[in-house]
Amino acid sequence: MKKKDMILIAVLLLAALALYAVSQITLGAPAASVVVTLDGKEVLRKPLAVEGRYPIEQADGSVNVIAVEDGAVYMAEANCRDGLCIRQGRMKNAAKTIVCLPHKLVVQLSGEPIVQENSDLDVIIQ
Repeated sequence: MKKKDMILIAVLLLAALALYAVSQITLGAPAASVVVTLDGKEVLRKPLAVEGRYPIEQADGSVNVIAVEDGAVYMAEANCRDGLCIRQGRMKNAAKTIVCLPHKLVVQLSGEPIVQENSDLDVIIQ
């Protein structure tokens, strides 16, 4: 390899690392709520401070169970054939998204807190 090739490889690696760092800093904002959309329509919006398991059932028998634990959200169960949505793991910041393509389901985190007028919660502490 020539000296110019080595310089080009080093510059490309540095650029890739810089882009990765910027994406983690800017997109990794802390999240306050989880938003679930099914075929483009919002079906669930819950605060991350409240733990629970939420089954999302469809008319064709498809079922996904979204779990919120320890300020993170993950796909606990799904009856899709590939199960990729389950293997995407837990997410705590708004930089990640869980997608179940066979069921057209998207799980995203939002930085906007949920305001509930008739709630027993006084304060949400993160």
